Amino acid sequence: MLNLPSERLRWAREQAGYRSAAAFARAADVPEVTYRAHEKGPRAVGGRGLSEQAARLYAEHLGVSWAWLLTGIGEPFAKAGDAGGGQGAAAGGGQRFDLPAGASLQRDVPLRGVAVGGDDGCFEFNGEVVDYVLRPPGIAQARNVFAIYVVGTSMVPRYEEGDLVFVHPGRPAHAGCDVLVELLDENGQAGPCYIKRLLGRGPSKLRLLQFNPRGEIEIPLSQVRLVYRILTAAELLGV
Repeated sequence: MLNLPSERLRWAREQAGYRSAAAFARAADVPEVTYRAHEKGPRAVGGRGLSEQAARLYAEHLGVSWAWLLTGIGEPFAKAGDAGGGQGAAAGGGQRFDLPAGASLQRDVPLRGVAVGGDDGCFEFNGEVVDYVLRPPGIAQARNVFAIYVVGTSMVPRYEEGDLVFVHPGRPAHAGCDVLVELLDENGQAGPCYIKRLLGRGPSKLRLLQFNPRGEIEIPLSQVRLVYRILTAAELLGV
């Protein structure tokens, strides 16, 4: 019985012909340590529960239904028009859509390098593009999009450390969306960054929410350099 997402994930990997976790992690372009933690599951020491974002990514490469992978509901292998890796359904709705085969996706989204900072998820960009990752279909024509790996655990369970997120500087951030906030350092240059949820923007302060530990954060606007919007799974899939 495949009762846990971690058990379904390993089964799907083996069915897809990937003999090792390392081989699949390379194919899916995710850190091996992150994928292994998802296969171990939350019951293992250091194991991580599977997020919707990760389930969608893995399902696309494994050719299974992301909803089944995450919840166990439905059939693992979808027929045309059903929710799955090649064909899927939007979360929370009945809208159906077709995903292009992985081979048709361009690997041209720059992955920006970061220098790890504090335990609260603080990091800084190191000024380099360290790799390029696959461009999801929903942002096929988007310019200036970039990706980063999540640093720290301050946004668990929304994001696990090592999750890949896509940032779109051209889409305005609004209350309720997840954002990457870049602050100014003491010299007025680009400084530390945080991934948080935007609660609102007042005349003098930016209000943010972090999930772990849960709490609100207020940052003076005078210290804020840029606020980037993080794209949702639905936006990345174009639904």
